[in-house]
Amino acid sequence: MQTSIANIVVFSLLQILVSFSCFQEVVEAASGRGFGDNIHWRTLEDGKKEAEASGLPVMVIIHKSWCGACKALKPKFAESKEISELAHNFIMVNLEDEEEPKDEAFSPDGGYIPRILFLDPSGKVHPEITNKNGNPSYKYFYSTAEQVVSGMKEAQEKLTGDAFKQGHTGDEL
Repeated sequence: MQTSIANIVVFSLLQILVSFSCFQEVVEAASGRGFGDNIHWRTLEDGKKEAEASGLPVMVIIHKSWCGACKALKPKFAESKEISELAHNFIMVNLEDEEEPKDEAFSPDGGYIPRILFLDPSGKVHPEITNKNGNPSYKYFYSTAEQVVSGMKEAQEKLTGDAFKQGHTGDEL
C-alpha cells in the first residue's frame, strides 16, 4: 500500500513538473524579465496580431540575459513611472536571447544590444524613430529612462491617430 501511495505522489509531481515546463514560454512572455512586471508584455507574434487589431503601435525591446548594458537598463526602465504610464499606449514586446528576430528590419544599424524599436500597427519597423539623445553610431540603444520616454513619445506622435493615417493614406490603394 505504501508503495502505491509513493508511486502516486511521484507520478503527480512529475505531472506538475511537465505542466509547468509546457507553460514556461507563456510565463516568460508575461514576465518583465527585469524590465517591469507591471507592464503587459507579449511575444512578437502575439504583439503584432494585437497591434493590427487594436491600432496601437508596438515597442520592441531586444536584449540578452548576459548583457551588462541590458542589466543596467532594466532597473531604470522598470522603476520609471512615466514608461509604465506610456506603455498603456503601446503593445509592449520583450525579446530575450534566442527570441531575437532574424529579420534585418530588427537590426537596422547592427546587432548590438539592448535595442528598442518601434513598429506601426501593421507591424512595420520604423527605423526613423531613434534615440536622438544617444550615440549616433547606435541609434536604437537607450541607456536611460528619459531616453526611452522620449522615444516612446516620438513613436506615439508619429504612429498613432491622424498623424499616422495622413502619412499612410496611399498605402491602402
